[in-house]
Amino acid sequence: MKSIRAIVIISLTFIAFGCREKTAPKPFAYPHIENSTIQYEPLKKNNFPITFNIADNANIVIDSLNSRWVNIIYPTYDATIYCSYISTDIKSVNKEKSKSRELVYVHSHRASEINALNYNDTIKGISAELYQLKGNTATPLQFMVSDDNSFIFRGSLYFNNKVTSDSVAPIIEYIKEDIIEIVESINKR
Repeated sequence: MKSIRAIVIISLTFIAFGCREKTAPKPFAYPHIENSTIQYEPLKKNNFPITFNIADNANIVIDSLNSRWVNIIYPTYDATIYCSYISTDIKSVNKEKSKSRELVYVHSHRASEINALNYNDTIKGISAELYQLKGNTATPLQFMVSDDNSFIFRGSLYFNNKVTSDSVAPIIEYIKEDIIEIVESINKR
């Protein structure tokens, strides 16, 4: 009986005085993103009307229902750039560009800031606009490329899971560089 009493007293002593360490809530951690040296390869889909370079760590899939839709998938980052090629004529190119810009500004109620970068290649006759939407938007990057008389190629980056903008900021910057490579390497077939 004395030994049971001693065990109870010792146990209560440990319980009463053993947990004096102060704890603090720990923040969520985000994985470290390490980008290796990226190599770019030309699009190898002969049935697509333009060519461009994509990163070797991305997969490209042409939609089976519409051969003018192409998805650039980043499995490592669980992200996809959904792209569409729109054939147009010189009369309706501005209308199609306006529609593309509207698709960007649909997100303005969630975006804290929208930055636009312009690109012009007078030799190829191609112009482009790249939009970076800051804040917790569904699509943080969108782009549009056109030759101003026969096509528009546009794309939007989406993450396959809900994310916060600060947690994916390095990924967005990385994919932004890939989009710049796509834009600068576009050629008509």
